[in-house]
Amino acid sequence: MQNSYDLNWDLKLNISTESVDYSEEDLQNYGYDPTPYVVLERLIGLKILKKDDVIVDYGCGKGRISFFINSQIGCRVIGIDHSEKLLEEADKNLKSYGNCEDVIFIRSRAEDYMPDGANRFYFFNPFSTRIFSEVLKRIEESFKRNPREILIFFYYSTIEYKLYLPTEPRLELVESLYFSEEEINNQVSAKLDIFRFQSFDE
Repeated sequence: MQNSYDLNWDLKLNISTESVDYSEEDLQNYGYDPTPYVVLERLIGLKILKKDDVIVDYGCGKGRISFFINSQIGCRVIGIDHSEKLLEEADKNLKSYGNCEDVIFIRSRAEDYMPDGANRFYFFNPFSTRIFSEVLKRIEESFKRNPREILIFFYYSTIEYKLYLPTEPRLELVESLYFSEEEINNQVSAKLDIFRFQSFDE
């Protein structure tokens, strides 16, 4: 759902991320719908993201989160997506954004990607809870090799995730940010949950 506020941010960043794309959606991998900029602004306002962080955006689509967070914080952001079509759009945006070395996009199944070195992870309903559980296994494997503070940001959870996330012992809820229908220009309200990752061995 397009709105002028998000379009203006796209213009400022010299990118195009606003149009949704559900053409490759299936039972396990969900379609592309960008996080509203107002949500990302609130996240930045918490001041928990630092320049030396490495952020992975799972299901990055056209790259909105990568470009916005890099522009505001200056940290490294890695976008992961299985869709060649969407990553072509992300690469076009990278060229218009300025070919920043701290923004990279990788085509991979989320459950196959090993996030060594990353300490912040962002999700906006990119795939099923089955895949999410496999991604958590990869994060845990990386954590055991290199113990570090890991935060996971999860926006706009569906019923599937609302039932799953409270039962996941590796995720400790730290804070929730709430957004009204008017704020996000949508028919339903939403929230951004912030979790601290904890290994079973801790």
